[in-house]
Amino acid sequence: MGLTYESPSLFERFHSPTRGLLDKADVFSNIEQTVATSTDTYELIVGADSQLRSRGTYFAIMITLIKQGRGGMFFYHKIQERRYTSLQQRIFQEALYAVGLASELRQYLHEHSIDIPIRLHFDIGKNGPTRKFIHSLLSLAESNHFPAEIKPHSFCASTIADKFTK
Repeated sequence: MGLTYESPSLFERFHSPTRGLLDKADVFSNIEQTVATSTDTYELIVGADSQLRSRGTYFAIMITLIKQGRGGMFFYHKIQERRYTSLQQRIFQEALYAVGLASELRQYLHEHSIDIPIRLHFDIGKNGPTRKFIHSLLSLAESNHFPAEIKPHSFCASTIADKFTK
């Protein structure tokens, strides 16, 4: 049996560079309306990144909606937690946040008859200290029925979310 995650209501407010501060319900509704009123092909990517600082660990959780070949939009939530000194704890917390939020989004879209693929992006790669977590995190994604990508293809986590943890 795979590890699953029930997302708490941590992510109730999101920021959008173009729309400002939004409730999660507004973010989900915005995604639904964008996809439902267009004939373009879209995909959703959920990812997270974290940064360890002296006062705690800073996480950025991202939802990225991409219109294939035509750009996209993203929404992010920032949270500060206790200081995770273990790289493994931090990486797994990022992954659990991403899986939880992606699961909520998938449920919402299913309830509104929107069929759009959702992928996860993990900020791990074959080079460096995170390589030992690849199998576990890809198994986590698979057990929750999400395709997942790692570096260098996980831009939602390793590039976009990274900007908001600084």
